[in-house]
Amino acid sequence: MDIYLLLFLLIVGIGSVAVYVYYLREKNQHLQTIQSGICPKCKKESIVLSDQRGGGCGPKLVSFYCTECGYENSFSVDSGCGI
Repeated sequence: MDIYLLLFLLIVGIGSVAVYVYYLREKNQHLQTIQSGICPKCKKESIVLSDQRGGGCGPKLVSFYCTECGYENSFSVDSGCGI
């Protein structure tokens, strides 16, 4: 019975990692589209920066909002630290 449990846990673990990697790729594609000024949902140039938190060194949280379709999403963006 132990081999079946280990096999099941291995399949669940690999599946979880695969789904998370897919989620991060999709989120990255949305951010790239938003950075060009286009809403990823309605494909119109109606996306605006609605909130920006954090500053200085380290990541900051930026939120975008579409004025046409209501799409809203937040991203953690590394602002870096210039020396």
